Amino acid sequence: MSSLRTNDPTALESLFKSIPLTSLRCDTVLDFDLFLQMSPGDYPVLFRERHLRFDQSVLDKLADHKHNRLFVPIHQVDTFRKYVESNLKELLSDPAIPLEEKSRFVYEAAQGFMVEVMKDPRVGGVLQRSKDLVNTAVDFMATEDKAFTHLLKVVSFDYYTYTHSINVFIFSVALAQRAGIRDRNVLHAFGQGALLHDVGKSSLPASIINQKGKLSDEQWKLMKRHPELGFEILKEQGEDRSIVLDVIRHHHEKLDGSGYPDGLKGDEISTFVRINTIADIFDALTTNRSYKSAMRSFQALKIMKEEMSQHLDYDLFRHFVQLMSASD
Repeated sequence: MSSLRTNDPTALESLFKSIPLTSLRCDTVLDFDLFLQMSPGDYPVLFRERHLRFDQSVLDKLADHKHNRLFVPIHQVDTFRKYVESNLKELLSDPAIPLEEKSRFVYEAAQGFMVEVMKDPRVGGVLQRSKDLVNTAVDFMATEDKAFTHLLKVVSFDYYTYTHSINVFIFSVALAQRAGIRDRNVLHAFGQGALLHDVGKSSLPASIINQKGKLSDEQWKLMKRHPELGFEILKEQGEDRSIVLDVIRHHHEKLDGSGYPDGLKGDEISTFVRINTIADIFDALTTNRSYKSAMRSFQALKIMKEEMSQHLDYDLFRHFVQLMSASD
């Protein structure tokens, strides 16, 4: 079988996504094409068309030829991510899969889900899918001691609303655990609020979300509506857990009362909102934007301590600094 060759990895990455063989479960139907790279530098060639069952004989054939990675066409990546989401619980419970790969599966599944949600959060099944995804990811983080460390290695440092939401979820759950919150049902609800905290931005014009600089007064007025919009979206979907709705509505409240939309202050702001706020600010500072470069973690934490102390819960911030220090 002849193959075209390339010396440009970027060209390959623009056409295909490399996936580990471990991401494919036996006796499942794949809704995406699989390609193989016959030799380093070759363009991948079609190995197996979509809609076919992936069974043990296929797995054995790949293993015999020492193929531990395959390729999916870029235009089918969202389909692959939905497949990972559907099989996430099984993937995370497989003792043969390294922890680092499991962490990548969590991030892949969350990316695919959040891309869909930010396009249309009212599409059928979103609430149940988010519960299933969050519950599985939270349980993974709660049972694997090194899960947070490995998740940090795969988080995206380029800011998009959907990757920001995933990063905030990871930081929030890890900080909640560090602060002593162990009740799994509580962590599940909090995790869902953290993952969906910016869902209201899906109702705003793309021109505002993608603005490459300072928003006008009118644009900022609209932007400040996203917590309330997200709150209404989740209520319309049937979400009634107070922790979820509290985090979504109040994640921009500040301890000194200068936040929005309700101007809460002090003890009016729950522990869960305080945790989410720290995670939200930290990720915003440490990811690249079109108009600014990401800060290093130490610099971001220094700014949060010196310039935002009146907005943040000191004890929780101290826990967060310890969390980040322990994961270095």
